[in-house]
Amino acid sequence: MGQRGRSSRREGGRNGLSVVLDLSGAEELCSEPAPLERVRRAYADLEPNSRLEVRTPIAEHAFAVRAWSRKTGIIIVEDVTESGVTRLVLERGA
Repeated sequence: MGQRGRSSRREGGRNGLSVVLDLSGAEELCSEPAPLERVRRAYADLEPNSRLEVRTPIAEHAFAVRAWSRKTGIIIVEDVTESGVTRLVLERGA
């Protein structure tokens, strides 16, 4: 099963480690946890001063991440949609 639906880690920026969570295949993988639950788990595993980048082509996923972030006080530092894919970058403070 390639990279589809998996998260990967990469170094980046002055804010330290950034984790990328690609939800592109989330609706195709019945055995996977719900997309928002995957975002919650990935965010909970972040180191202080790190970022979680969520990528999704599904508008409902982006809406759910935005709503959850507002509700829990998580800062979204980037919210961009290009070529039908939304990229949300959530920042975890110190």
